[in-house]
Amino acid sequence: MDIITEAGEFWSEKAIGAVISIIKESKDSIEAERKIEHWLMQVTCQLIAAALERIDAELYQIYKAQGWRVARRDPRTIYCRYGELTYTRRLLQKDGKSFYPLDRKMGFEPRKHYSLGMIEQIVEAVAITTARSASELLQNLAGITISHQSVIALKNYAGEKAKAYEKALVEENKAESPAQPEIIAIEGDGVILKNKKKGSASEVHRIQVYEGVRKNGNRTELVGLHCFASTNKKELVAMVISFLHGHYDLSKTTVLSNGDGGSGYQFQDFDRMVEGCQDHQHFRDCYHVHEKIRTRLSFCNRKLVDRIIRELHRTDDIMKQIPVWMDTARSCARTEEDLEAVDKLQSYLERNAPYIPSLSQRGIHTEIHLGTAETNHRFYSYRMKRQGRSWSSEGMEHMVWVLTARKNKTLTQALLYHASGKSYKKMDRAMHKAVVQAERKIAQDGLSAAQKRKMKGYRPGCLEGRIGAYAPSSSPIGALAHAIQKY
Repeated sequence: MDIITEAGEFWSEKAIGAVISIIKESKDSIEAERKIEHWLMQVTCQLIAAALERIDAELYQIYKAQGWRVARRDPRTIYCRYGELTYTRRLLQKDGKSFYPLDRKMGFEPRKHYSLGMIEQIVEAVAITTARSASELLQNLAGITISHQSVIALKNYAGEKAKAYEKALVEENKAESPAQPEIIAIEGDGVILKNKKKGSASEVHRIQVYEGVRKNGNRTELVGLHCFASTNKKELVAMVISFLHGHYDLSKTTVLSNGDGGSGYQFQDFDRMVEGCQDHQHFRDCYHVHEKIRTRLSFCNRKLVDRIIRELHRTDDIMKQIPVWMDTARSCARTEEDLEAVDKLQSYLERNAPYIPSLSQRGIHTEIHLGTAETNHRFYSYRMKRQGRSWSSEGMEHMVWVLTARKNKTLTQALLYHASGKSYKKMDRAMHKAVVQAERKIAQDGLSAAQKRKMKGYRPGCLEGRIGAYAPSSSPIGALAHAIQKY
């Protein structure tokens, strides 16, 4: 049902009549809502198609002055947030090169059936549920028919974009005057995920950097949080180093690092990342320390274990107290395995004694509470570990980058990022000129014929036309069309 006239005017009475007809012809209210929703999407897409074709004409006038000529007009159908859009645009050619100016300005990438806005919506859906569920949700809520394979392909596409954007963000966008916070915190940990290869697993490495903590109602949130995650540890560390030294002047900053002591999360690993800082204080993650004590001393009375953990964060000299605690634990041992567990725990505590004292024990006064990396694992594990899910190496990497972009709130910028290293800007000079000319044309169309004649220097201008040649360019009509459109 077309409610747009040839003059491009929107007739409200006709629209109201169309809605009334839909309501009367529907069997019930649910069917009426469905039909009205479908009708509104059609109307919206018709209006937008008409607007795009007008902008395309204005863009051509700009590129025409630069020597570009119209090769042909091609229709295109693309899924957008507002529905299935079908429009016609010009293909311009010059010196053996060709492009669609309207597609470039609108960000409609070649050989893509979905706009960037629609891709963002699809990726947001697959980031919180499976590809099959996301496909069903999009069908039911957005009216978009898309297979789960296409959802996965778009997720991988967005993951590549997110990775490229994060790399450019830390390597290219160096701060002219780096920040000098008194304290920053850097935490790291890994998440083990099931790989599709039988019996194998892969580790997702995570590092997060933040500057402080602020109160948000009854909850707290991290200030200046930036997350990094990848299956490639070496590449991840390089990105973190570039980010830290590009955005901060660490020469007057105290760095607090926190890790569980696993491979890649020890003092020397963090020390390489923050080289040149004023002071580096490393902490062994208290959750893992407490868990280690409870596991090794599972045969002891629970009150005794809780007392050891409390005193661990109160004593001034941990190394002096460890033998006392371990002797008490040995007195509770009943088997050789219990004694062996106590020996292992004593070795663990003595090895990590320099990193166990808390912030208050070291005289560091800050609102920062270390250990949030473990909490933020949920953002990844809830999507990637539940229900026995397994991943291919490529699919895992792409999903990790999508989730990281959502965590950093950079998914939109990542999708708009181009390989050339420049961010896509919808309203560039050409688009701005086209919009201004379109507004002038609309204002001029509203004038009467007499008013137009009175306008100083008014000229009707030349009309643009085209010969439709549905034959080879070597045919007579094809040669004539090429000769006319050339000039």
